[in-house]
Amino acid sequence: MYRSRRLSCAAGAAAAVLIAATLAAGCGASAPASSVPSRQGSVATAATAPADPPVAVGRGAVGVEDPATAGPSAPSASARLKTPGKVPPAHPVPAAFRPAPGAPSDAEVRAELAQLGAIQRQERQRTLSAAAASLAGLLPWSSEPRSGTQVSVASVFTDYGLGLACGGVLGRAQLGVAHKTAPCGTLITFTYAGRSLTVPVIDRGPYIAGREWDLTGATAAALGFPGLGPIQWSVAG
Repeated sequence: MYRSRRLSCAAGAAAAVLIAATLAAGCGASAPASSVPSRQGSVATAATAPADPPVAVGRGAVGVEDPATAGPSAPSASARLKTPGKVPPAHPVPAAFRPAPGAPSDAEVRAELAQLGAIQRQERQRTLSAAAASLAGLLPWSSEPRSGTQVSVASVFTDYGLGLACGGVLGRAQLGVAHKTAPCGTLITFTYAGRSLTVPVIDRGPYIAGREWDLTGATAAALGFPGLGPIQWSVAG
């Protein structure tokens, strides 16, 4: 009887070892997805989500920048999007760019441009002041001699397509004359080389000393006027 008990204990120990080995092997294997009833009675499927694919980092990877080649002048796309209020340049300066030896800096160029602008403004102001002084010395139209026939120096202007002081745009076939003070529309009769023509005042000028009238190109062609010289004139009617 004692021997049978020893055999029974040995058999039980062997069975226990076999069961433990079976359980250990079963725990190491991956179990398929199973349907587990939830607390509400529905069936929930337990599945493992696929892992993200590995991202290749290198010069050949698309959308990934190489830290060895990235510099402060070439920020990443994510960094550009995260920077508020900053628009990336269309042509960023390469990190390897160096100015030529002796080239002026940006500050020096800006200072020179500011100095040039100041000189241009002074020159324009001087020109306007000279024109104002010249206009101040002119006689008003009411004080100029207008009876009989006068002789004055005239010239020709052909600034076609530009605006006129009395309105409109100068055309190639337009008859008229420019004067510094005569009211717009004043009719003036010009006589040159036996030809006479009456035209209205349509513009201001000429602003060159010694000249009183500036005929349009069509007026000069109709009179046979050469372009610069004395011409006879009188106020029409």
